[in-house]
Order: sequence, then C-alpha cells, then structure tokens
Amino acid sequence: MVERPPLTKKQQAIYNYIIKHIQTQGFPPAIRDICSEFGISSPNGVMCHLKALESKGYIHRVQKHKNKHRAQARGITIPGVTSGGFSLPLKGVVAAGKAIETTEDDERLELRDLFSGDDLFVVKVRGNSMIDGHIADGDYVVIRKKETCENGEKVVAMVDKAMTLKKYYKKKNEIQLQPMNSTMEPIVVDPSREDVRILGVLAGVIRKC
Repeated sequence: MVERPPLTKKQQAIYNYIIKHIQTQGFPPAIRDICSEFGISSPNGVMCHLKALESKGYIHRVQKHKNKHRAQARGITIPGVTSGGFSLPLKGVVAAGKAIETTEDDERLELRDLFSGDDLFVVKVRGNSMIDGHIADGDYVVIRKKETCENGEKVVAMVDKAMTLKKYYKKKNEIQLQPMNSTMEPIVVDPSREDVRILGVLAGVIRKC
C-alpha cells in the first residue's frame, strides 16, 4: 500500500470537515461553506487546499456543474466515506484455518449496515473483566438500547450511577453482574436496596489493532 504524503494542519482540518459534512449532510460542502468554516476570504484559497488534498490522494474531484467553484466543491468524493456511515472494500473471505481459494469481490462493506437501527450507542471498554468473552481493554462495544434482557446476555448496566459491562443473571432476591474473567468476582446487587438498570444489550465489538 502506497503511503500518502502527510497533510498540513490546515489541510487536515479541511479534510476532516469534508468527511463530517458528507457523513452528516449526505454531500460535500460548497466552497463558500469551507470559506465560512475556516475564515478564508478568497475561494481561491480554498481551491489551493483542495488541489493539495487531491494531489496527495486524499480526495477525488469530479466536475458536475458549469460553475467552476461549485463544481470543484460539490464534486468531492472520498473513498470509503458515505452519507451516514463508513465503508471499506470487501475483498472476499479469508481462512483462519486451512487455506481456501477465493476470488476478489467488487463490493464494499458498509459498517452501518452491520448495526442497523437508531437504537444503538457505543461505549469504550476500560479494564479486562470481559477478556474471556473476547472483549478487551480499549475495545469499543456497540450496545442496543433495551431496558430488559435475558439471563446470560452481555449488558451495559447502571448500578448506583456507575456503568459496567457484564453478563446479567437475575436470581430470586438478587441480580448478579458476572465478569468474564476467572480472576474476578461478580457484582451482586440487591435491587431492593440499590438502584440497578439495564441500559442495553451487546450488539457487537469494534477493535482497532
């Protein structure tokens, strides 16, 4: 993979702004939007930054309108960045055991499609209480909002204003929040004395290596 040239501080800020605009608005910003956001008085100043981003391989520009400035703003595309989400090239299936023959697919994996719905939130994991469940310190867990759950489900629970990720078990007179780490003891809660609420159930794990 060819490493792209580094960006200046201003180029990085404009690049980040374009990504956010595409994801939240569904289309790239206009030249005037970038001028306003960064206090750049001349459209030519923005054009210089866009040309630099293009020459360094961070953006692509496609002319769609007759108006020069509008064309070079609205025609911006960034590989992997789409409205409301983030996608990556899907290159087929890879074996984790015996090698298998595969062909390259011309597809993209849209991460928002993995976790569909508006009832989701993400929290970052601190600690290793769930390490035996393949959830490590520094991971991001995707949680589906729910106020109830089944015994044995991995949940984010609030216990007296403290949030924790554990396996949930409801007993006759108590609730056990069980870590998935053989060296740790469960959190045992008496719901008649302590406030305990289910905030959501585990939907997925995101890990950056």
